[in-house]
Amino acid sequence: MRRLPSALPRGLWLTVISIFAGLPVVWMVLTSLQPMEDLMGTEASFLPDAVSLDAYREVLSRFPFWQWFANSVIVSGAVVAGNLVFDTLAAYGLSRIRFKGRQAVLTLILATLMIPTQVILVPLYLVMRDLDWIDTYWALIIPFLASPTGIFLLRQHFITLPAQLDEAAAMDGAGRIRTLVSILLPNSWAALGTVAVLKFMWTWGEFAWPSLVTNNELLRTLPVGLARFQNQFAPRWDLLMAGSVMAAIPVVLCFVLLQRFFVRGLTGGAVKE
Repeated sequence: MRRLPSALPRGLWLTVISIFAGLPVVWMVLTSLQPMEDLMGTEASFLPDAVSLDAYREVLSRFPFWQWFANSVIVSGAVVAGNLVFDTLAAYGLSRIRFKGRQAVLTLILATLMIPTQVILVPLYLVMRDLDWIDTYWALIIPFLASPTGIFLLRQHFITLPAQLDEAAAMDGAGRIRTLVSILLPNSWAALGTVAVLKFMWTWGEFAWPSLVTNNELLRTLPVGLARFQNQFAPRWDLLMAGSVMAAIPVVLCFVLLQRFFVRGLTGGAVKE
């Protein structure tokens, strides 16, 4: 059997991969610190000759950036909260309650993962229009309060927890909701953190749906608002990069704070029922 390579080559490869993956982020930050004329000239360079915060000042002063930011926080927070509630309830039912057709329900939920989001945009838009929810928070939040990915991840985690926990809780007189809240959820922080991170990152960066159901500039989320900095004739790369840097900060913080839950959640639940 061949020996594994030493730690130094592995560390070297990881360093190279990290640098390669981080170069777009470094380029984004450096671009946001350069004046527009330096970016479009023939002498444009990767490293700025002088650091300038003018792009950040212009983004914050000329555009309703903080309103876009607040909209993204509201929508992402509501979607994450909804998924933690509804995905948990659905996953608990599919993993702990034996009922006729349970496997068929799970199969249908998993089948929706094979449907591209773009396929349902138009029918979903028509539903939002008939409900008179266009240009409202309802259209941005309600369609995504549950997700098949979250249900599947939580269901796979719940089936790894011993059934004796439920039996012991039932002997003490606890109902199903009490068992879920007091017994299962305290042992499921990793899975819940994974669902929260995935849904937050997806919702925070979603562009297609918010751009379709919002016409009011003050209701736009950050990705839709930042698209204003790029047009066909004169894209403002300095403004776009400055806005992107500020928009990426919450995502980075979310991942850093919940990283240990995220890693444990993705590696957990890898068993069959």
